[in-house]
Amino acid sequence: MIYKRGKAYSYNFRWSIRHEDGTVENFRIRQSAKTHKRKEAEDAENEHKRALRLGEIHPNDPWPKPKASAPPVFRTFAKEFLQFCSTHTKPGTHTFYDVCLERLLTFAAIADATLDAITGETVSRYARHRQEVAKNSVITVNADLRTLRRMLKLAVEWGKLDRAPAIHELPQPKGRDRVVSFEEEALYMAKASDNLRDATILAVDTGLRPNSELFPLKWADVDLAASAECPHGAIHVRQGKTDSAQRSLPLTPRAADVLQRRKTAAEAKPKPSPFVFAGAGMKGHIVSMQHPHEEAIADAGLASFEFYCWRHTFGTRAAQSGMDRFTLARLMGHSSPTVAARYYIHVTETHVAAGFGKFVEYQTRNVAEGLAAAFPQASEAVQ
Repeated sequence: MIYKRGKAYSYNFRWSIRHEDGTVENFRIRQSAKTHKRKEAEDAENEHKRALRLGEIHPNDPWPKPKASAPPVFRTFAKEFLQFCSTHTKPGTHTFYDVCLERLLTFAAIADATLDAITGETVSRYARHRQEVAKNSVITVNADLRTLRRMLKLAVEWGKLDRAPAIHELPQPKGRDRVVSFEEEALYMAKASDNLRDATILAVDTGLRPNSELFPLKWADVDLAASAECPHGAIHVRQGKTDSAQRSLPLTPRAADVLQRRKTAAEAKPKPSPFVFAGAGMKGHIVSMQHPHEEAIADAGLASFEFYCWRHTFGTRAAQSGMDRFTLARLMGHSSPTVAARYYIHVTETHVAAGFGKFVEYQTRNVAEGLAAAFPQASEAVQ
């Protein structure tokens, strides 16, 4: 309850704590918001309740929390931030922040600075370093900037920092909307490494999100057994950025061939990796194909595009093949409350299988035509 006492607003609410033995302890919290604006008083009450809800303070503790004598060093606070993310975010989000922090911590001007010493100028220097020295893409740099912004805002919420600097992302074109033609695909595949070629086939034939679904794909989520709905097997996405990302994706013949070949090779090793795309890093799987992807593009003489465009290409080709939008939404793992309520409930597994059959026919026919267009001499020799 918000009320005015004199010139300043105060708030008054009840709070209960349930103990492990089942008993409930009740508290009444009355406190001045120290403001003459009602909206600011409401914000102060909500922030106090948030801290209680997250267990940051006890109802008897003073609020706002007494500030630390000095803000922590970024490197130290990064550990607290990741702990917070492991509890309060989805696994994919936690992984995203973890990867971005690895890059941020290599920049000493940020990693070894106290939080209050990180200014807009420091952030600008980091962005320039990432682009000019490390040669990262704008998308990668902006991911780091979003992570840094989230960390500093959380530090303000926790009372470890008085004010967070404004962090502006770099302007970037819509690089993920490019549709790769079948001819371009053939040229790209001819120059791609074996690992990149396999990943690309799975990306363009299933629409898997690269970072959160394709690269960390596990063999436990691959089913190569034929069924009525999935004659060539399926990939099961068990978690993702939304609830609708959890889905089963039928495989095309060439995607099934890729997985079968990789599985046979993996099982022949003394210690098989649980990941389809095993990596030497701490995560156990590859986390990026940026460099081999860019090399394949350059060697093939193609205009630059993001690896994510293979997912966009899958969606476009599926639509062009005659697949209805409801089936496509299910396969892409798109979500919003409105779309979920209106469309997903009517899409059955049989419906998905029928729509995907059209896509397989369309994909197989045009891949062959793309090869013929890219390498006409080889086609004439076969004839």
